[in-house]
Amino acid sequence: MKPYIQQYTQDLFAQNWSLFAPEPLHNNTALLVKCDVGKEKQSEWYNINYGMIQAFHEQPLGPFARLSRMHLTAIRYYQGFSDPTAELTRQKICEKDSDNPLCTREDEASKNYKEIGKKMLARLGSTACSQLSKQEANTVKNVKLRMLVTPVRPFSDRNNKEWKPEISGLETDWLPFEDVDPLSFKFTSLGGST
Repeated sequence: MKPYIQQYTQDLFAQNWSLFAPEPLHNNTALLVKCDVGKEKQSEWYNINYGMIQAFHEQPLGPFARLSRMHLTAIRYYQGFSDPTAELTRQKICEKDSDNPLCTREDEASKNYKEIGKKMLARLGSTACSQLSKQEANTVKNVKLRMLVTPVRPFSDRNNKEWKPEISGLETDWLPFEDVDPLSFKFTSLGGST
């Protein structure tokens, strides 16, 4: 029974031990989605995690307490990262042997995490795209996601007027749309179809 329970809950209950020794926030993450509605027509980019976080602030005991963390787990898995303890072990191995498959994230565990992350992102994107107008939502074929990471200004640079964050990120290929129920959160349009 454990494998079934773990498969169902691993994306919701993944945590690290910094809960007991918290560190300051290092970066802000945005998850954007674009919907392919067929006939070579694509939506603009929408920020989907902003709406989830806003919904969480409005209902802190509601479902968004967990859902607002899910996009971070999906991004981490998509990149092949596992839990923080395993990542520390990976770093120690890579310091001694940089050619090890663990370092290039080509080991079996990383590949499994990447596949789980891809599925999670496809479902998150599908959930967002299903909120388009009914006419467009019925024709969605694929979803594409873009993850943007912006570092938080370090405390040591709090008075540095020259400091500017370097935004980094990655983008998925088109992932197949899944027929899922929409959630009641708003997502923010970024305008254009870049």
